[in-house]
Amino acid sequence: MAFRPPGQRPALQRSSHSEVIAVFAAMQSEVSVCLQWAKEVRSSEVDGLRLSETDGMVVCQTGIGPRSRDAAESVVSRISPGVVLSIGVAGGLSPKHAVGDVILCERIDHESHRGGEREDSVFSDPRLVEAALAAGKGLKLPIAKGSSLTVDEAAWGPAEKAEHHSWRAHDLVDMESYWIGEVAARHNLPFLAIRSISDHAGDELIKTGAVGLDGNFHGDRLIAYVREHPDQATAIAAQGEAARSAFNNLAILCAALLPPLVQHFAG
Repeated sequence: MAFRPPGQRPALQRSSHSEVIAVFAAMQSEVSVCLQWAKEVRSSEVDGLRLSETDGMVVCQTGIGPRSRDAAESVVSRISPGVVLSIGVAGGLSPKHAVGDVILCERIDHESHRGGEREDSVFSDPRLVEAALAAGKGLKLPIAKGSSLTVDEAAWGPAEKAEHHSWRAHDLVDMESYWIGEVAARHNLPFLAIRSISDHAGDELIKTGAVGLDGNFHGDRLIAYVREHPDQATAIAAQGEAARSAFNNLAILCAALLPPLVQHFAG
C-alpha cells in the first residue's frame, strides 16, 4: 500500500455538512485526557468497542497494540469522520527529549518495515501539525515536531530503545499510531498523531502488569506487585510521577486544540 507524503495531503477545508472528529487512544487514562475539556460525555459502543462522545467528537478506546487497526477501521467506517487523531503517551527514543515533552509525529513507521525495500510510512497532515504546534507554543508547552516508531512489543529498557533508535533515529516509540494512521490514509482522511513522552530513552520500566491489553488500569495488580516487590516501590512511584507529567502536558494541549478542531468540522 502506498501512502502520500505530507506535501501531497489534501488541504483542510470545512465540509458543507457537519462532521465529527474521531480520536483514538489505547488506554482509559488517555481517553480521559482527551475529554477533560468536555462538559457532557455520553457512552456508547460499536462492534464491542467502548466509545465516549461529546458534541462533534468521538473518542475510541482501542486497547494496546495492533488491535487498534481493527478498532480504527470499525469506527471510521461507521461514523465517517472529518479527521482522525491518535493521542497518547509514548516512550522516548531520542536522548534529546525529556519526560513530558509533546511530540507531533510528522512521520510514523512500523518496526516490521525495517530492512525492507519499500517505505511504508504514514504521515500526519502538515496543517494539523502546524495548528497543534502553534497551540502548544502558545501555552509554553515543551512541544516539537518529530517521528515515531510503532512496535508490537513494548520497549522496556535502554538497550531495546537504543536498538529501535538506531534504525531511523525516531524520537519516540508507541504501539498504535502507525495502525491508526494507516486506516486514515486508506480512507483519505487528514490524520495527526500526538504523543507525550512518559519515560526517557535511558529509563528502565518496571513491568507491574497494572495496565491490561484492553487499556484499563487494574489497581489491584499494582498493589499485588508492590507487595511482592517492596524494594521496587520507590522506582514504581517515580515511574508513576513521570507518567503524570506526560498526561498533564497532553491534557493541556488537548484542551487547547480539540475544541477549535471540533468547531472547524462540526460547527
